[in-house]
Amino acid sequence: MACLRVLRRSRRNSLNEDKRSRQAHGMARYRGMRTAMEHTKKSAVSTVQSDMKRKLPDGWRWVKLAEFMPKKVGSIDPSMDPDEAFVLYSIPSFDRGEPDTVFGKTVGSTKQIVRSGDVLLSKIVPHIRRTCVVGNAPGRRIIASTEWIVFRTDKAESEYLKYALADDDFHKEFMDTTSGVGGSLLRARPTLVAHIEIPLPPLAEQRRIAGILKEQMAAVDKARKAAQERLEAAKTLPDSFIWESLKSGKKSKRFLGDCLVEVRKGVGKDWGKYPVLGATRNGLALAKEPVGKNPERYKLVDPVTVFYNPMRILLGSIAVVDYSDQAGITSPDYVVIKGKEGILDTRWFYYWFRSSKGAHLIDSLSRGAVRERILFNRLSVGNIEIPDYETQLHASRHMAYLNPIVEKISNELNIINALPAALLRQAFNGEL
Repeated sequence: MACLRVLRRSRRNSLNEDKRSRQAHGMARYRGMRTAMEHTKKSAVSTVQSDMKRKLPDGWRWVKLAEFMPKKVGSIDPSMDPDEAFVLYSIPSFDRGEPDTVFGKTVGSTKQIVRSGDVLLSKIVPHIRRTCVVGNAPGRRIIASTEWIVFRTDKAESEYLKYALADDDFHKEFMDTTSGVGGSLLRARPTLVAHIEIPLPPLAEQRRIAGILKEQMAAVDKARKAAQERLEAAKTLPDSFIWESLKSGKKSKRFLGDCLVEVRKGVGKDWGKYPVLGATRNGLALAKEPVGKNPERYKLVDPVTVFYNPMRILLGSIAVVDYSDQAGITSPDYVVIKGKEGILDTRWFYYWFRSSKGAHLIDSLSRGAVRERILFNRLSVGNIEIPDYETQLHASRHMAYLNPIVEKISNELNIINALPAALLRQAFNGEL
């Protein structure tokens, strides 16, 4: 019996040793795979750098960001100094346009200690370009969220470095350093960011370029703000026309089913002649998806037709095809409607539908679910107060000019928004 117990103990120990050996081997294999992945990712970054290395102007050089990254950035727990006022650079404060002043007792986590002239680059949600220069804060300590990568050097002008970190070429490589499952969990990895190279001219040239870019970017911001204000003003005009027509015309209340006609028939074999259109919060747009099965069932939307996504109407996904638009087809799942001539002008109804009165009606017909379907049979029982038909037509004629105006301003805004990238491209090609 004693021999049997010894044999069993020996076998048990042997099995445990084999298990530990397998676990150790597995961990070693995992570490090896992880190291290989790191090496592969670094190699990918290096490959991109090799591909992007263009000839620089005389006196310029390629510099790895590692040269600008301090080996150690101090940290602090502000709550240990509860009554001290700190200047805090956080991601939310960046989005608001300026750092926060906070008391230590209101800060719930450890922060980085930064100084005036440091350049910060957000590693969280990296597709949004966030970079800034830490400003002066006389008499106060400056702290920053740990979501920032800190750059600190006397080899580069801070403003120049900030613009370099917003450039398209840098951003493409920056996105290759990310890890995570996406969204707010996606982060750039500083150890990989350190290997990215940027073009660096002499300090005097850096200062000259930064000065020009600062002036040009300020002009772009001013133009953008003006265009946005014009766009918002143009978008509010339809409401004014709707309210005015309701004040001046002879009003009557009707069920929408008595005022509208639903287009239910598919376009048939001619579907290939038309673009596929969709409805968004901003109105008419090309559909993101191509035609699906049974394309002949897609519905024709020609001038003037209103259509909406019944699953997203609560989010404002309503569109109109007007005379200035090309006719198209839309999903057979969409609700397509026209006003009955002599009773309800289609264009007038579209702008009414997108107004606060239309939103109130939609809300009253829903049961509170954002993804709830509002098909025509439910819409038809809704009540609408309308002016007489002639008054509708008078307002509608004025509103016909609005879509081209909004489209023109939107195109101007798109051009303005593309300017910063073009200016940065010129700057880092040595063309300023």
